[in-house]
Formats: sequence, C-alpha cells, structure tokens
Amino acid sequence: MSLAIRLAILYGTMFLFTGVYLPFFPVWLKAQGLDATEISLVVALSLFLRIVVSPFFAAVADRIGDRRRVMVGLAWASLASAGLLLAVEGFGLILLVALVLNAVFPSISPLVETIAMRARIDRGMNYGRVRMWGSITFILGSSGVGWLLEWNPSSIIGFCLVGALALNVAGAWAMPRDAGMVRQPVRRRSQFADVLQIGRHPVFVLFVVTASLTQATHAVYYAFGSLAWQKQGYADSVIGLLWATGVLAEIVLFYISGPLMARFGAVRLLMLAGFAAILRWTVTALSPPLAVLFVMQALHGLTFGAAHLGAVQFVAQAAPPRLAATAQSLYAAMASGVMMGLVTIAIGPVYKMLGAHAYFVMAGGGALALAGVMFVALRWDGGLLIPEEEPEEQEEPEEQEDREEMQEGKNGH
Repeated sequence: MSLAIRLAILYGTMFLFTGVYLPFFPVWLKAQGLDATEISLVVALSLFLRIVVSPFFAAVADRIGDRRRVMVGLAWASLASAGLLLAVEGFGLILLVALVLNAVFPSISPLVETIAMRARIDRGMNYGRVRMWGSITFILGSSGVGWLLEWNPSSIIGFCLVGALALNVAGAWAMPRDAGMVRQPVRRRSQFADVLQIGRHPVFVLFVVTASLTQATHAVYYAFGSLAWQKQGYADSVIGLLWATGVLAEIVLFYISGPLMARFGAVRLLMLAGFAAILRWTVTALSPPLAVLFVMQALHGLTFGAAHLGAVQFVAQAAPPRLAATAQSLYAAMASGVMMGLVTIAIGPVYKMLGAHAYFVMAGGGALALAGVMFVALRWDGGLLIPEEEPEEQEEPEEQEDREEMQEGKNGH
C-alpha cells in the first residue's frame, strides 16, 4: 500500500471524527444536561488549549525524532478520552475530559501535515487529492450521524465519536514506521526577536485582528448551530445536510483557489469574506425557509474559505521568507485560539437570551471585520511589511586571495 493511500485513510479517519464532533458534540452536551453557557465554556476552553498543547507535542515529536510514534500515542489517548466521556456525568467532569480530548486529538493534525508535505516534496505526492478525502469523510460523518439521530437518542453521538476515533487509531498504525522519522537534528534558536519584529507591526496587528474576527463570526454556528436548527423544527438528517453543504462549498472554493487568489488578491478576498459574513448571518438570524438556509450555508465557502485564502496570501506577500512561519503561526494562534475562544465564551449567554437572533451579533462582527480590512487596504501597498535581510555573501577563495594581494600592493606604496 502506497504512502498516499495510507495518508488518505488517515485523513479520512481524522475528519470522520471532526464531522461527528463539530456539528453534534454540542447536541450531546445538551443531552447530558449542560446549559448554553456551560456548552460555550466547554467549546471555548478547548480552543484556548490548542494554542499551547499542539506546539508542545510537535516539539516532543521533533526531539525524539519519531513523529509516527507520537501520533499513534495521541490517537490512543484521544480514543481513551472519548471513551471516558461516556462514563462521566456533570459539567465539571465533562469539561475536564473534553479538555483532555481537545488537547490530544487536534495535536495529531500538525504531525500528519508534516508527513504529507514531506511526501509531496520528496516523492511528488499529489497533496490535494490525498487531503480531499478528509473533506469527503467529514460530510459522511455529519450527514450519517444526522440520519442516525432520526431514530436514535442523542446518546448515539458519544458512541459515534468513540467509533470514529477507533478508526483513527487504525489509520495511525497503518502509517509506515519510517514515514515520520526525523533524519537530521533540528537546529533550535530563540525566535523571540523575530516574533517582536513582525508581531508589533501595526498593519500586521490590524490584519491579524481583522482576519481572526472574520473567522470568529462562525462562533454561534459552531457552538449552537445544530441546537438552533433543532429548535426551529428541522430533522437531524436535514441538519447534517446543512453542515455538509457548507463543507462542499468550502471544497469547491479551494478547488478553484489558484485563479481566484490571482484575480482578487489578499485584501479583496478578505473584503469578500466580510460582505458574505454580514449577509449570511443576518439572513440566518431571521430563520429563513429551508431553501434559503441552504443558500446561506453555501456562503461558508466565502465566510470561511475566502477569509482563509486571503489570510494565507497576505502572509505570503507581507512577511519576508525568514518570518513567514512566524507570521503564519501568530495568525493561526489568534484565529483558531484566542479570538474564536473569546467570542465563543461571550456568545453563550447571548445565545441563551436571544436564541437564533444571536446571529445578528455575528453579522455585526462581520461589519467590524470589513471595516478593519478596509483600513488594512489603506495602510498596506501589497509588499513586505518588514524588509528582508540579505545574508552576507561569502567570498570565493580566489576572490579573497586577489583582494589580499591588492591590499598588500596598496600598503607597499
């Protein structure tokens, strides 16, 4: 079995779990007796945890020189945590176990991505065709669980989570033992100066806040979307299809992302995401007919996909190559952790009071993000924010000898 097939299986098992977890974990939490504020805390605190834990496990994998071993260990820990969820009761214990689960499972992804990107570079593997199986299984997971909930109680969600993670353990074990080996020691040096250099630039700070806010407008959708649709009377199978529609739109956008990024550029993509967020969440807050709701879900390709593409392109253009990884990690930490976590915590009480009308707050966030990206457009010319430092060129031995002879001749006069 080729490495590409093994990676496709692993991606598929990872996103099968995500397809169950993301739409229906809040539904399971509600079935366990948690209220809206408690659900938002479980979801949000898990996001904050990723900021520190994932880099820690990645550093451990690099230090011991075997990413596969760490990946397999994390897969087993994820399975054990999900199994423990089925046995605990009460907000405190559920929160504790959920935090452990969300510490170990998301830490698998960077290790898999590292192996996949190395395979693309060394072996010419088609990364896109391998990665797409993750999106396919996400759709299968979300729609499949929605169908199961038609004739099963919400407790079935917990068993689906365990089943998906059991498959993920098998996928991790299927990876060849040499796939994640680090053959050369990694040089380690402090990058605090680099972090300060790019992290304190006002345009970069404005970009990070703006792009992160655009992603954070999905907070109500991620935490309470399924619950709101249940309250509106939609069947669980329909809810699964609504989630699947958003993912399909995202896949289509990424499929055509090359010409799209060339045509629109980073700033216009972020503007497009802001406009789409205002429209999507305003209409969703009004509890529209199902046909309109499916159209709004298709805008996920813009509210999430266009924002992501714009952010990636901004970093590529604004940060010099020596700071590209630093800039990307700063954006990722803010977008996926800090901003999303803060908004998710804050939106819990709001949803408790307003229900689906809490989407109006998300539309307001989209308006703020749109204003922010317009300021970025005024302050950024499309080039580097920090100049690239050219390394000093080393002289060839012959050039050095000629220079020394010339210097001696000058000294002799």
